[in-house]
Amino acid sequence: MTGHRLRSRLGRIAVVVVAGVCAAGCGGIAFGDDGDETTVAVPPAVVDVSVVGQTLTPPARQTVVIPEAWPSEIEALYGRYWLYWDAFAAAFGPPHADPEHGPLRTLSTDRNWASLSQQLEGFRSDGLVLVLPDRSITEHLIRLPNAAVVDGTEGAEVVLQDCWIDDFVQQTEDGAVVAEAREAKLMNVTMKVENGTWRVDGVTRAATDSDGHDQCEALLTP
Repeated sequence: MTGHRLRSRLGRIAVVVVAGVCAAGCGGIAFGDDGDETTVAVPPAVVDVSVVGQTLTPPARQTVVIPEAWPSEIEALYGRYWLYWDAFAAAFGPPHADPEHGPLRTLSTDRNWASLSQQLEGFRSDGLVLVLPDRSITEHLIRLPNAAVVDGTEGAEVVLQDCWIDDFVQQTEDGAVVAEAREAKLMNVTMKVENGTWRVDGVTRAATDSDGHDQCEALLTP
């Protein structure tokens, strides 16, 4: 399975982003083209509050910075999806789940937020959070089958494939582990332009007979 690999140290501002061959230090923006697939490296500068317009800082959590503008539609699509997972980790993470988490709301469509906010309320009422282990291998290998369909007009939709290496740990607010797993999951991601920006409209697990499923799961096969 080829595409765009994003390894995010969720829960921190420092993020390493790799796509194809990365320049020294992963600085700047790298572009690549594999047939109909496009790979884009998100520049580390997107998390620097000195170079972006909008900063959303929920109390007692890491800052998730959402740029007001991106150099291209492709970078906006990938970049906002990447930030969605940073915001997801912050919203569901310690000290408690936050059903009013501003960054996650901003990166989600109304439809997706209705579902997420319900989940967050459930976690909050049950005293549960999601955390990543110290040596987390969380990773997103993203495939955009046809970059030509990326259109930033209102209501436009794009479907991505995301091979997600998931090792979130569910625990109580005081640190007792409830459930933990390390799993490779092929996800279908619907991105939609809503209120002028790309937002995550839904993330659903692909069927076991879908294209790329076996290759994705093989990434964690002993």
